[in-house]
Amino acid sequence: MLPGIPLTGQVDGAARVAAIPPESTTKGMYLADLMGRLAAAQVAEVWPTLQAAPRHGKYQPFLDYPFADALRWLHAVARHRHPNALLLEGLRLLGRDTVKVFLASRAGQVVRSMTLGPREALLRMPAMWKVTDPMHTVTASEPQAGVVHFEVHGFPGWIDCGLIGTLEQVVLSREVQPQIDVVLYGPEYGEFTVRF
Repeated sequence: MLPGIPLTGQVDGAARVAAIPPESTTKGMYLADLMGRLAAAQVAEVWPTLQAAPRHGKYQPFLDYPFADALRWLHAVARHRHPNALLLEGLRLLGRDTVKVFLASRAGQVVRSMTLGPREALLRMPAMWKVTDPMHTVTASEPQAGVVHFEVHGFPGWIDCGLIGTLEQVVLSREVQPQIDVVLYGPEYGEFTVRF
């Protein structure tokens, strides 16, 4: 899979949201960013569907919020930002943005201050994900030079597109072209081999 080749295929977004366990959470920084990308009318459409709307209408960056709500915002933003793309491709493109959102946070600024190449940045991703989404298990290994292999368990949502976009952006942000091989065993379990 190459960054310039769009993902194709039909998926049921509502079924993905319904499959997320209620205890799965993510940090408010991502939800605030997604909500901020929508016009007031679009926010008003999503708001009544939320499992737990934020108090006072504002997400707090490092508080936990339902992951299912993150998917609701993701779907709305994907439809708004990429109206001509299928949902899979729209979510992949938004997955690239999660790296940018994290790097804009204080913790991300510390990471950005380090001079990391694609290898080092990719190998640190499991620890970064654990901070923002603690419910899953992601391991990374380096089977050979220029290759990082990820094994993903219990990562809710869109590992078949959003996670791909995130891994792509980690490498692209270092001005290197990635190629990603994907093997999916289920909606929350898969292996990703990133070559750069």
